[in-house]
Amino acid sequence: MRPAIRLLASPVRDAVFLVLVGAAILGCNACPSGGPAPLPDSPSELTRVSYHPDETPAEGSPPTLNMPAVVPPSVSRPLQFLAISGGVAGAPFTAGALVGWTQTGTRPAFDQVTGISSGSLIGAYAFLGPKYDAQMRHLILTMQSSDLIKFQPLRCMLCEGSFGSAKPAERLIRRAFDDNFIADLRCAHAEGRRLYIGTMNLETKRLAIWDLGAIASSGRPDANDLVRKVLLAAVSWPGAVPPVAFDIEINGHCYREEHCDGGSVAMALPPIGPLPSCPAGADLYVFANRKLYSEPEPVPKKAFHRFKPSVTAIFEALTRADVIHLYSLCRLSGMHFHLLSVPESYHGEAPCISHLYPKDAHQLFEIGYHIGVSGPCWRCTPPGAEAGEGAIPRDGREIRH
Repeated sequence: MRPAIRLLASPVRDAVFLVLVGAAILGCNACPSGGPAPLPDSPSELTRVSYHPDETPAEGSPPTLNMPAVVPPSVSRPLQFLAISGGVAGAPFTAGALVGWTQTGTRPAFDQVTGISSGSLIGAYAFLGPKYDAQMRHLILTMQSSDLIKFQPLRCMLCEGSFGSAKPAERLIRRAFDDNFIADLRCAHAEGRRLYIGTMNLETKRLAIWDLGAIASSGRPDANDLVRKVLLAAVSWPGAVPPVAFDIEINGHCYREEHCDGGSVAMALPPIGPLPSCPAGADLYVFANRKLYSEPEPVPKKAFHRFKPSVTAIFEALTRADVIHLYSLCRLSGMHFHLLSVPESYHGEAPCISHLYPKDAHQLFEIGYHIGVSGPCWRCTPPGAEAGEGAIPRDGREIRH
């Protein structure tokens, strides 16, 4: 058995998990030289941000993303929004539900899709519609943990400040999101549709939102690689693998930003844009890549084991809070709210540091597919609104003497 595997199989694995999750939650306190760069407050400010390629572009090539924004055409029909949350544990379920939904003939062409963490990859496929269902199914059902990270604790900790290499994920994204995919992404962007992906800036510990269609359509010589680079950053666990670096220019000043999985700062992204101006009857479909509430389980007796369910509870609470935010936006803007999450009746093994990708992906995909193909039973209320979901105050009478 290789040393890295022995490490993961030993009690040290729990310490590794503790450090990784701590890094994911707390971010990074180290600041690169040059000071923090101001973050764009909205996608419209992307026009003043320049992303430099790893290599100097050929003379005469467009050097920046400074391009006129494409104004979506006016439509009288209700707009269709899709938000896919983070949470690799439920990613196969969401993919299956989307594929099944296609079979009903009622799945809309989405005007805007937002995704974060694992929801970035699924959201990118969902954005381009049923044409990519087969590729999404193949990705979800053939992916393994070894496709996301290569554990090399000693080497990577010394050289890159992480426990593993993201080279496998980089190769996976290059295969899964090839030049044909990006060409279709450009076409969708030209139609006025938008795909937004979220990452976390490690220096500022804030959410960064990327307009992938604008990047793909920028005319840069490295546009395709930059799209894939953003997707890689979106699924790069801080501490588990190195962050993805971007050399940027804002208002004439050059900075280096390091980005990683944005699930530590947001679990679901709201629709981007002036929501009050949305045509009446717009729909927001939200897929939560996890359960909203975990089922009870025995309390672990060891300290490290107790830490793990606490972290799970943190991410579940963040997911619920972001979904409640989306529900509130719908109430304010007049959009219709639709929510689908992993069923509470599902009992599967949660991912761990040695198995980042769920081992029962096929089963989860099938559960999602059957829910989707029968016509998704959308929940129209926010988390906490259904019976048994709210906390009931206790007055002490429940406590036995």
